[in-house]
Amino acid sequence: MASLWQRPAQELLQTAASGAPTPGGGSTAALTGAFGTALLEMALNITLRKNGAAAEALRPLLSALTGLRGRLQALADEDVRAFQAYVQATRLPEGEERAAALNQAGRAAIQVPLHLARTAVEVLGLTGLLVPQVHAEVTSDVGAGAAILEGALHAALLTVEINLPHMAPGEQETLKAERDSLEARGRHLAAETLRRTRERLPG
Repeated sequence: MASLWQRPAQELLQTAASGAPTPGGGSTAALTGAFGTALLEMALNITLRKNGAAAEALRPLLSALTGLRGRLQALADEDVRAFQAYVQATRLPEGEERAAALNQAGRAAIQVPLHLARTAVEVLGLTGLLVPQVHAEVTSDVGAGAAILEGALHAALLTVEINLPHMAPGEQETLKAERDSLEARGRHLAAETLRRTRERLPG
């Protein structure tokens, strides 16, 4: 499977709008989350260019964000592979092999968006550090990145939720608890970053 990231943007958008099953909610959430993170990196890169040596302490933060973006990029493709594996499992003849394949694919269909949600919250945890330190001209980009990441988080958690029936009842309860925790944490972090962003904007 060719990476989603190797496809032209217009083609990818048209495919998402078509009847094709992928990219779906999970992979699209990862795509947008990666772009939200890229906006944060852009804000830091511009700050480093404009502020020079005074901003050098921001480099470790930039490096961390670049690594997290790479993780989100990989998760976009992983989500597509997880869905394809599930479809292939449903086409197997009835029997133990099919049941095992469905179980494995069902778990992947939850673990990939769950990993995505955890990563989105991790990035959101860094956004509050950026607002007071970036150049004033890119303050709004930090807020925009946080807003996009919050959307990616909610989309990822919806993908987790629709796949919960694949799991045993006890596992479902554990996953629901983590879902609720991630949603609450991400919502709080995004709200704080947006509040700080608006306080710093001239309007």
